[in-house]
Amino acid sequence: MEHKKSLLIAIVLSVLFTVALVYATFEIPKLINSLLVHVFPDYALIGEWDKVQEVTAAMRPFGYVAFLCVLGLMLVGFIINRWKLSVLSSFSLFLPVFSRFAFTMFFLAGVGFLRILWFPLIDASPTILKLGNVVYMPYLILEFLFHFINIDIGIPFSILSMSIGIFVFFLGVITWLYGKSNGIELIDFWIYRYSRHPQYLGFLIWSYGLLLLTSLLSVPRGGYVPPPSLIWLFLALVTIGSAIQEENAMTKKYGEKYSEYRNSTAFMIPLPKGASTLIMIPVKVLLRKEWPESKKEVVYVIVIYGTMFIFLSLPLLAFF
Repeated sequence: MEHKKSLLIAIVLSVLFTVALVYATFEIPKLINSLLVHVFPDYALIGEWDKVQEVTAAMRPFGYVAFLCVLGLMLVGFIINRWKLSVLSSFSLFLPVFSRFAFTMFFLAGVGFLRILWFPLIDASPTILKLGNVVYMPYLILEFLFHFINIDIGIPFSILSMSIGIFVFFLGVITWLYGKSNGIELIDFWIYRYSRHPQYLGFLIWSYGLLLLTSLLSVPRGGYVPPPSLIWLFLALVTIGSAIQEENAMTKKYGEKYSEYRNSTAFMIPLPKGASTLIMIPVKVLLRKEWPESKKEVVYVIVIYGTMFIFLSLPLLAFF
């Protein structure tokens, strides 16, 4: 009875938290934009083109420094085994995606100021940001199927993704807190029975929905910067790398007990055994083992999968 009560409370809190955060995802960027637009005005809208060039030139050095600092923090996280620092750093590169909610002519106006982080990539070519377009494939397949019954799933699918992501994330947090408060060392119940890393999974599903939503919205005036599928791909790979490192630490700590849990529960998304085996083929070919066990091997895996996904994205650059 007590177990059912705890589970019910967790679900109710998760639903409320999900609704609140989905709403905040849309409203907070608008609020921040309304404040920042007084600091970073939309000079193009009022025809001050000299000011546009002046601000762009002035902000470019700060953008490069910020970009290098983020990469530096990511590298420090790898070196000192603080992978969550690397995840947070990679997420900061994803933050400018919120600028898609700012309908301005000058791409650095208001919350668009966050785009200074992308200056090195934009200066090289805005197309670089689209080198992760292969991540849209799940959506494109569903869109193709629903097209035959004249249903546009774009916006609903992206909002549903964000909602599911937040829901999964919060269920993971509630489960973890419940387990730790009751002195349970290895959390392997509730949502952890189906995913070994529900918080990471929820975070990735939410951010994927956000990426998709900003890709489907009408292009803001001055929004020549394409949706950053490459940044999301990078964020996903670093997050997965962090999860792998945590797994290796848990295996050392709990030994056979954690190995049994790992063999019976999906890494993140429950998939058929054949699909999981197919996904792991590059790891087996590269490392000649079932699982990366060292920091160097985790980096190798991130690089090889990143390279593979970028290559697969090339035929999809026309999308979004």
